[in-house]
Amino acid sequence: MPPSYEQEEYKLPFLDSLKLSFWVFKYIKPYWKMMSLSIALMIIVSVMGLFPTILTSNAINLYLNPSKYAVSAKPSYNSIEIDGKYFIPSSNGAYTVKHLENEYIFQGNGNSYTISASQYNQIRFSGISLVAFEIFMIFLVSFVFSYIQNYTSQSVGIRAVNDVRNQLFVHLIDQPMKFFDSNISGRLVTRVTNDVQNLNNMFSTMISSIFKDAVLIAGILYVLFLVDFRLFLITIPIFITVAIITSIFRTYSRKAYRAVRAKLAAINGFLAEHLSGMVVTVLFNREKEKSDEFSVINNDYYKAAMKQLLIFAFFRPLIDFLRYVGTALVIWFGVQAIIHGQMEIGTLYAFVSYIGMAFTPINDLAENFSNIQSAMVSIERIRALFKLPQPQRPISDKKISNGKIEVKNLWFGYSQDTMILKDVSFTVENGGKLAIVGHTGAGKSTISSILTGLYPYSKGSAKIGDVEVRDCPIEELRKNVNIVIQEVMLFSGTVFDNIRLFDEKITKEMAIEAIKKLDIEKFIASLPNGIDTEVREGGNNLSMGQRQLISMIRTFVRQPKVVIMDEATSNVDVETESLIQRASERLTEGRTTIVIAHRLSTVRNIERIIVIDDGKIVEEGNHEELMKKDGIYAKLYQLQSFEEYKVS
Repeated sequence: MPPSYEQEEYKLPFLDSLKLSFWVFKYIKPYWKMMSLSIALMIIVSVMGLFPTILTSNAINLYLNPSKYAVSAKPSYNSIEIDGKYFIPSSNGAYTVKHLENEYIFQGNGNSYTISASQYNQIRFSGISLVAFEIFMIFLVSFVFSYIQNYTSQSVGIRAVNDVRNQLFVHLIDQPMKFFDSNISGRLVTRVTNDVQNLNNMFSTMISSIFKDAVLIAGILYVLFLVDFRLFLITIPIFITVAIITSIFRTYSRKAYRAVRAKLAAINGFLAEHLSGMVVTVLFNREKEKSDEFSVINNDYYKAAMKQLLIFAFFRPLIDFLRYVGTALVIWFGVQAIIHGQMEIGTLYAFVSYIGMAFTPINDLAENFSNIQSAMVSIERIRALFKLPQPQRPISDKKISNGKIEVKNLWFGYSQDTMILKDVSFTVENGGKLAIVGHTGAGKSTISSILTGLYPYSKGSAKIGDVEVRDCPIEELRKNVNIVIQEVMLFSGTVFDNIRLFDEKITKEMAIEAIKKLDIEKFIASLPNGIDTEVREGGNNLSMGQRQLISMIRTFVRQPKVVIMDEATSNVDVETESLIQRASERLTEGRTTIVIAHRLSTVRNIERIIVIDDGKIVEEGNHEELMKKDGIYAKLYQLQSFEEYKVS
């Protein structure tokens, strides 16, 4: 398996994760009020979630199964009046209740008071109704607060991620071409989409959930401590064991997660490469070999996924088992306390309920910590892109006054070790034409990349209109130097959209005028909807020649002073080549033109031709002069003529 398929994975120490957290939170800072409101509401909702169980416990102790009452001097909502005295349910009360057939007798302190069963039950029902109303109001307020909290947290996440994605894309498109040469496009797409989306999950869900779970666990432990200290001590070993297991789970799940991510990246890389190159696979009958290769990669992913599944499958049942153990212990000791009159049933109910509630945020915290680690990996990748230095754009008011090109002693290499251009010098006068020919890989297209400012040259000079290319403002250079390349890139939209490249300054009238001047109205008319014909991604519903013609319109409508034709007539049929040749003559008329040609028949009529070999200019002259020299040009021309003769 090619190693490039697997993406790099980061192992982040705690302090590094903390630093990354501070770095990424700068994107939340503009929305800190909404985020603070979200966290505050989450804490309030978490605390409110503890009250229904307390109220239910009190309802059981005070109304469903009251065992003791105290006497109050004043009436209250849950008091029972008998002979001018007000009896209130109390676990420490001095009066006990004895139930006879149609009445209840309150006995204590040597006194006895009687009340009818119907009156007593009515008072109990009123108390239970009040508790039910209180619980309903708590849930209603929680619903409203939860709605506001979810809306604010999701809004913060969406807005912050929108800012990150915009800034990241702007930062990427400002990078030099060398960066895109050395980075896989699929990986960059993953950074801008998947990794940024992980931030959305972190901003909108994980941060609030961690606060909620932490508050909920702390609140439950505090309430358990208040409800019954003895049962609280019994549950402490269970919670400590859960904390240890959760910590171990985090370690192993993080490793398993990284492995799954790496293997999944391998699958994505393999599919992206081989689906785009399926024609080659089919033509060379390599389906079985590629299927076997994919099977190996897929099996690696299967093993990693099964290992991750094993960890999760073991963790959850184990946590549930500990919850059941804790519940069983509480019930066993609690029932004994009830039998001996040391605890009420409602108290035991509350304890059991809170234990069950405590394990839900524990599970959530374990998952959120794993998700946070995943988000940290994404943050590290995003930050690595942001840390890339932006190229220093020339800041000047220099203007390209004409199309004269002067290249002197130019050296260039994609790396310091290998030079592609070696001491290249030539001049093209304003409005003149120059053809550059040579073997594949000789450095012809590299010259066009230098003149358009895509790559900085190592040493030497390259001037257009007496302005050094590397000192020219990029907007000025792009406006005055345009290129028609062999592999034309078209975007989804209409033909007109691809002509203007979504530049609002270019009108449809300007595009139509350019089409007329290039004498290719018939080509546009042959399209289903003319200039408004929809173009699919990459222009795959158009032929190579049609895409090149659109590229010529795109260049002509901008009226540049310099036009570079980079093998614009390669890989097209004879009829289309003739159409392109005619359009190119109109395009280059009166403009400084450099024609980079593979097919030498297209440059026969150009007065000046230079031959590049191994990055150097080895021959120069017109067609006849170069043929007489019987050098590289003559051999290339004869070879191509022989090949064309054989084809014909």
